[in-house]
Amino acid sequence: MTNLYKFMGADVADKLMIDEKNIGVKFSYLKDYNDPYEFFLTIDFNRSPAELAFYNDLIDMVTGQPATCFTKSPVISPMWAHYGGNSSGFVIEINEEKLTKYISDLGFEKNTSIADVEYKDSPGEDIEPTLARAFQIGKPRYIFWLMSYIKSAAYLTKQTCWSYEQERRVIIDENALIKPNDWLMLFPVPISCITAVIVGHKSDKALKETIQALAKKAKCRYFEMVIGKTTTTPFLLSINQKSHQFINGKIEAVRHQCKSCFEPLTTENRECGWCGITQKDVDMAQVRNSFRMIASYGGLENYITSMQAITDKYQAEKK
Repeated sequence: MTNLYKFMGADVADKLMIDEKNIGVKFSYLKDYNDPYEFFLTIDFNRSPAELAFYNDLIDMVTGQPATCFTKSPVISPMWAHYGGNSSGFVIEINEEKLTKYISDLGFEKNTSIADVEYKDSPGEDIEPTLARAFQIGKPRYIFWLMSYIKSAAYLTKQTCWSYEQERRVIIDENALIKPNDWLMLFPVPISCITAVIVGHKSDKALKETIQALAKKAKCRYFEMVIGKTTTTPFLLSINQKSHQFINGKIEAVRHQCKSCFEPLTTENRECGWCGITQKDVDMAQVRNSFRMIASYGGLENYITSMQAITDKYQAEKK
């Protein structure tokens, strides 16, 4: 089962349901995306004005479809920071197979596609000879092949600096969308396609209650993201305090967890190392810390100064 993950800010929560059975997922034209180089990896732009004008005429014909961005993981910290309201928002897990079937049932499957974004820093080589033939010969078949290359490159390539997003895009037939106003395009996604919802670790009580209500309505799982102490990857806590991790594309319950902080454990210990710290451990830590002894007779500042001088001299000699 493949799942798509949509990060959203807390301000969207109250507007998410467009009716009793559907949530609204926003779609946009590529020209409105936040990447200033959205079309840049299609061709090498160091070419004649005539070729550029020809290319520009074609790209206007193939980038008119709206698209939306999902990701393949709900535990990417930069995504929570950038798109999840600095972890105060939420994530919706959507089953891709159910979504694809729904789009097909609506009759829009021919003009809709779902695919991974490829990350690279230069255009593909295959498009160049096709562009040359299309420009110089002008036969419709060459233009058709070129437009296929351009569409794939424009919609599904980004610079490697964006690779942390693990992006997967849905490109849809515009007729499938509803337009509440001149600047907003929404695709009604049935809540039956939702398999889980996750609130960020900074989410407030109001958002948690709203998303819990959505989970109940959609009959899906509800999780709260937790920043753990043993890894840099967050874990997810269910409403019944069962810890989960995102493993191999799935949210799975862990076998062992700390009884105090719910941190996932790799052993059958009852507590994680942090929760297991006793006052005796704290006292012994202070005894083992030789800086405390040096500080007790007032020599810590001089010691640090002298050690820094030795370190600086050693670093200078290495150069």
